[in-house]
Amino acid sequence: MPEYKTRLRYRIIVAFIYFLLLNTGTAFGQKKILSGTVTDMQTGEAIPFVNISIKHTTTGTTTDTLGNFRMPFPKLTDTLSFSAIGYKPVIKLLPREDMVSLSVVMLPEVFDIGEVEVAPDEGPMRALFGHIMDRKETNNPDQYNKFSYKKYTQWQYQINNITDKLLDSKVLQENANLIKTEEDGTRFLPLYFSEQLVFNEVQRDPQKAKSTVLADRTSGVGILDELEISGYTSALDMEVNFYDNHILLFTQNFISPLSNGGWYYYKYFLADSSLVDGVMHYRVHFQPRRNGENTFKGYFITENKYYSIVEIDADLSSTSNLNFLKKLHLRSNYYFVNDSTPFYKRNQIDALFDYIPFETRNKKANRLSLFYTQAATIDEVTIDPPEEIKLLTPRAKYETIKLPGSYSRDSAYWSNIRMEPLTQKQLMLEHTIDSISSIRQINFVNNLARMMMTSYFDVGKFEIGPYASFFNTNEVEGHRFFFGARTSTEISENWMLWGGLGYSTRTQDLSGMGGIGYKFQTIQRRVLTFSFDDKMIRTGENEKILYLYENAFSPTENNLVSEIFKRNPLDEMFRETKITGRYEHEWYPGLSNKLSVNYFKHYSPEFYPFMRNGDFVSSVSATEISLDTRFSREEKVIDDGFLRLYMGTDYPIFHFTVGAGQVYSGNTTNYYGRVAATVKDNVYLGMTRFDYALEAGAWMGKLPYTLLDIPRGNETFGLYSYDFNLLNYLEYVHDKYFHAYLEYHLNGFIFRRVPAFRKANLREVLSAKVLVGSVSHKHEDILSFPTTVSDMEKPYIELGAGVENILSIARIEAIWRIQPKSKLDVPQFGILARFEIGL
Repeated sequence: MPEYKTRLRYRIIVAFIYFLLLNTGTAFGQKKILSGTVTDMQTGEAIPFVNISIKHTTTGTTTDTLGNFRMPFPKLTDTLSFSAIGYKPVIKLLPREDMVSLSVVMLPEVFDIGEVEVAPDEGPMRALFGHIMDRKETNNPDQYNKFSYKKYTQWQYQINNITDKLLDSKVLQENANLIKTEEDGTRFLPLYFSEQLVFNEVQRDPQKAKSTVLADRTSGVGILDELEISGYTSALDMEVNFYDNHILLFTQNFISPLSNGGWYYYKYFLADSSLVDGVMHYRVHFQPRRNGENTFKGYFITENKYYSIVEIDADLSSTSNLNFLKKLHLRSNYYFVNDSTPFYKRNQIDALFDYIPFETRNKKANRLSLFYTQAATIDEVTIDPPEEIKLLTPRAKYETIKLPGSYSRDSAYWSNIRMEPLTQKQLMLEHTIDSISSIRQINFVNNLARMMMTSYFDVGKFEIGPYASFFNTNEVEGHRFFFGARTSTEISENWMLWGGLGYSTRTQDLSGMGGIGYKFQTIQRRVLTFSFDDKMIRTGENEKILYLYENAFSPTENNLVSEIFKRNPLDEMFRETKITGRYEHEWYPGLSNKLSVNYFKHYSPEFYPFMRNGDFVSSVSATEISLDTRFSREEKVIDDGFLRLYMGTDYPIFHFTVGAGQVYSGNTTNYYGRVAATVKDNVYLGMTRFDYALEAGAWMGKLPYTLLDIPRGNETFGLYSYDFNLLNYLEYVHDKYFHAYLEYHLNGFIFRRVPAFRKANLREVLSAKVLVGSVSHKHEDILSFPTTVSDMEKPYIELGAGVENILSIARIEAIWRIQPKSKLDVPQFGILARFEIGL
């Protein structure tokens, strides 16, 4: 699944959907409309996505996520056909035209297993499946060490079920012509259409991959038209491979119907056979053996010469444990290269997302939703090509090359190179999308979406932000107001200036920031910046937390959200002035360095004043040079000017940092050195997922405690992945430390097997966090430790158990502080929550 290519676009489109929800209800009105509900005869539950066709016509519709449907009242027939995988078809006579409601029940399809399946090692289906498994490794297209191919891909997004009320809103009342109508009478708003042709070269051992973009054309609303994902290019993705035992979709593993353990999860039924060019083809239907597991339902076609898969068509059997995802349909075709070598031919992915996390009053209404489709066709495949793969950077593992003019191909070029023609619907999308982008309200939403990504709001030549700093409140500053801005790419794509000014009502002090940066015009990322910051920071804050929260805009927790949900006053703060020069150098995708030179000055805080041997110390300062090395494999990133967003990888991400500096305190100076390392990864174990992150580090020499490791506590009712949730700041200070953050997501493994919990769509999650550290009291020669700090006599351990996927956006967890007991009266038990929009 091309998860990283689509993930950010999903988030941006969510902003559009929620904005539209503010301007619409969920009612849909049209004269002479036939509506109804389709339910399961045995359970009474609604059946989503039932195909409804009008007899003797090519039109029809499908039920929505609640089993409801609406369509123009048929005129040319008196019969409707209802069909769904896993159910017996239903033929229904239409009611009279004055009866515009129809209820349909469908009976689950029960195959006569005795006819196709006998004893465990006998029967035609068992034998056929055995042949497929015997040839599975040989037929898997991923087996080849070296190959090349051309790939043509289309992407499309649209918002479905545009209502009458939305059409009457200020957003679209003057642009109703931009709303398009499907054959079933429902209306949609197109947002994005893109097509791309690439030539890919892949070598497994030694690993090399090269993607040459031959042509690329994108039409998207606002920011969707501008973003490009690089790194391990999505053009090299094969999306879905059913020959794998597990298929990774939206952070969860699903059991492939071709899994080695398929008989445990699926029932297989030999439905049909036919002779094609002298080779027998078998159509096999598959269904889950149990409800609620991460499985599919559908069919595949195999042949009896090589027992390879010719075609496979599958729907997720259950989407209850996936955030917002209401439907996912996969279709893959394979073919033989040189009449004997199985390879990919075509992959198509259709997905439907319902971002309304609650039921509406009118349950029969069609709900505003996002439809996404991607289709990739492959041709000109060469297995074991004689030419060597030549990369511009010899040490790199992969790269993307964009041919001159690839983003400006004319229509004649596209007509000749498309591997499948555009539909009439796709032909009209580009013009419509360009018109939508010109709507003032849509531009405003687009800027909000960009602000959520960059933390700045675009107003033309300048961008205002960062938005999280506009206002906050704490015990030290009282209310703090801030206004900042930076130059946009309209002024320069290589240079950037930024600055801001803040004012605190309690201290009546001004604070501020400023900087300048230059981005070199190179293929790999090269950025040079100089900055100055004068602000209040929380004791223990440092940039190494950004090695774990890599897409965070700042390491600070001094923000309004923390203050609103605090359980203790936010008073562990001091003023820091900091001058930084930094150079970031990407050697090749996946390996980069950051060289930083910093000057810090820390001023004695009000609530935890700096002391040494009973005497007051007004400030301490230090100069440091550090080098951070970051390594990741096959990772996708988004570069937007100076901003880089990491879209994730299936492999561990490593940071290793070394630094050295000099501390100034009074008339004395001390030299020090430090090392730090982090690693984080997600490991999939069947249908469950294990997330871990590890941190370790050490300081040599003498330093003020403000530069040592102060374990990140959590004095709010929020839940944090990389903080110790029942630890206060300044409970401990360490110059040698090890942190472990562990989470095990069971993804409903237990709940979906319990009928009482199954409908709740909840997932179980377990967590554990461990902290080990020590400190030398020689550092108190510079600053005495605050009275709250104590030596760690035994490791800190906290355990958690909770549920997630509440309304698809919430996680609630009970946390126990196992040891040691806090000397600051921190509770041993707490119930914390986190809310986030994501897949």
